Amino acid sequence: MPIVLENVSFTYGTGTPFETVALREIDLRIADGEFVGVMGHTGCGKSTLIQLMAGLLTPAHGKVMIDGADINGKGYPLANLRQRLSIIFQYPECQIFETTMEKDVAFGLKHSGLSAPEIQAKVCRALESVGFSFEEIRSLSPLELSGGEKRRVAIAGALVTEPQILILDEPVAGIDPVGRGDFLKLVSGLNRNGVTVLMVSHNTDVLGDYAERILVLDQGRLIMDGPTRSVFSDVEKLEKLRLGVCRPRKIAHLLKERGVQFPQDIVSYEDLLKAVIKSRKSVAVS
Repeated sequence: MPIVLENVSFTYGTGTPFETVALREIDLRIADGEFVGVMGHTGCGKSTLIQLMAGLLTPAHGKVMIDGADINGKGYPLANLRQRLSIIFQYPECQIFETTMEKDVAFGLKHSGLSAPEIQAKVCRALESVGFSFEEIRSLSPLELSGGEKRRVAIAGALVTEPQILILDEPVAGIDPVGRGDFLKLVSGLNRNGVTVLMVSHNTDVLGDYAERILVLDQGRLIMDGPTRSVFSDVEKLEKLRLGVCRPRKIAHLLKERGVQFPQDIVSYEDLLKAVIKSRKSVAVS
């Protein structure tokens, strides 16, 4: 299910005094199975972009194509798209509204045509994939859960349809380090199994660790698009945009500025650790 945007623009409040252009002439293709990070300042168009991909907004100009079909075309089955694409907004725990956890997670399967036992099996798998015991949590009210637990339930609700495309809007905001690590491992595992992941985040360290490709938006335009190592190699441009790079890349850049011979394609802490070990071995040998 490749995602293709052809000359897509979007404007809020068209024809009113509050008219604001959010996206300008975006051309973009995301292949099946990619893990793509999206960066940019608040108001640059990131959320608008992912809502257009999810069919929640309609472009003023251009086309949004998924699997070769215009999702805003006449007769396009948006219900099918909802089964194949899931979007998790920032603070997804605020989206929980049912009386029990089982009902809330099952909501996405309401019009799936599956039998009750089939739905229950999918709900069980989704809850267990985010670390819950189905039998222990299925009848609990949302009021009985902590904030972190509610977020995991909301994520299970997005995963229950077993989507081929998963879109995440600042998914790790407000999560403690342990919960953040567990969640990102889950998303990374889904990606390794073929799920296309699009993650909007201000956390450059997370993008450096997990995304294989980075999109950078500025004032509604796509100004950078490439492999993570390539995009983060342009430290000066990203700092000029006041976005910065991941800390491992910044460390490598600072070492270079101080005359230390150090790899400049580092984007993750694992990269940094390997480079440090290699550097120490070289010093020991010489």
